[in-house]
Amino acid sequence: MKIRILFYIIFIVPVINSLSAQVFKTEAFSEKIKTLRVSVVDNWELPPVIVLEGDQTIEISFDELSTQPQRYTYTLTHCNADWKPSQLAQHEYMSGFQNMVAEDYSNSFGTNMDYVNYKLFFPNEDLTMKVSGNYVVRVFAENDPKNPVISACFSVIEPEIKIDMRVSSRTDIGVNKLHQQVSFDINYTNFKISPMQDIKAIVLQNNRTDNSSGFINPLNIKSNQLTYDHNPKLIFEAGNEYRKFEVISFKYSGLGIESMSYHAPYYHADIRTDKIRADRSYSYDEDANGKYIIRNRDGVDYDTEADYFFAHFYLPAQQPFNDDVYILSEIFNNIADECSKMDYSEKEKAYVKTLILKQGYYNYLYVTKKKGSDALSTALIEGNFFQTENQYSVYVYYRPAGARYDKLIGFQKLKYSLK
Repeated sequence: MKIRILFYIIFIVPVINSLSAQVFKTEAFSEKIKTLRVSVVDNWELPPVIVLEGDQTIEISFDELSTQPQRYTYTLTHCNADWKPSQLAQHEYMSGFQNMVAEDYSNSFGTNMDYVNYKLFFPNEDLTMKVSGNYVVRVFAENDPKNPVISACFSVIEPEIKIDMRVSSRTDIGVNKLHQQVSFDINYTNFKISPMQDIKAIVLQNNRTDNSSGFINPLNIKSNQLTYDHNPKLIFEAGNEYRKFEVISFKYSGLGIESMSYHAPYYHADIRTDKIRADRSYSYDEDANGKYIIRNRDGVDYDTEADYFFAHFYLPAQQPFNDDVYILSEIFNNIADECSKMDYSEKEKAYVKTLILKQGYYNYLYVTKKKGSDALSTALIEGNFFQTENQYSVYVYYRPAGARYDKLIGFQKLKYSLK
């Protein structure tokens, strides 16, 4: 008996603790997986948030660079506000079965680069979410049931409050300069709240998590209203409008493309030479705040008829920065890692990067990160301009005393613009 207990302590407990401590995010874990997207069906610009038992659906789509389909299965995990697994058992947060087979897939058609497109929808006939909150879908290859090829995150809301948002360039650290500040009110009438214990509020800028506000407390507590204002965590670098390019045909150079070329068997696109914009004046340019959409000129089904190509990025700099440089975009699910990191070429005196991308319209920024830090900054390359149009989102979670998970009771988004 003592040996069994010792085995449990040494081997089982660390595994449980590791799983409970894991923070999930949308990302791919295989170089063969491309174009991972999580979106609301028929509205690619919305954050991936749907109403519990509502009529909207989450679509998860990804491609595998391969000629033959694989047998993939998927699992659904409920998460707390911090994207760590909640304490709920499977039957408490979902109806249906785990490890269902991903049956919606199609081979590419008429493309130079072969791939298989996979789609998952939530809820579906086999699986329904029973509670609100955050969810992560993990997809596994049949021959490797322990290591996922992707994780994909979305949220389900059970609206019980009203959120009134405000964004201003008049911030607590300057007026009409480098930053924007968010403030908001939570209005509630249906239940009693202990604000400091029960409520968790988080604010995102352009669906980024690197500069999210973290969990913040209200400044004022009134009857049926919480006011979040004058909080340094709600001050964001204003940034700049996203750069953009489009490749919908290989017959001509599209928006933001310097030249197209063909080197058998694939096409190559040279993105127009970028410039450092931090020392330039602000110029408005309509963008999609880091998002992208797949499309091509001649296709009908873009998911399987849009082709892949090699995109070459080029950012001149006489000397490398002290900080690392990354491409910030939902191409990389807004993650700064080795996949999105730029390389400095001494020969070309420029930061360079080559990516395999699918035909479509893309948004991106260049950001820097200090070594040993997770914070990304637009200051050195893009600059910060108070006029920049940004989208801010507020998520409000509720967990009363004795509850075992964070319920998502409020979500609101607001596009800041001086226009």
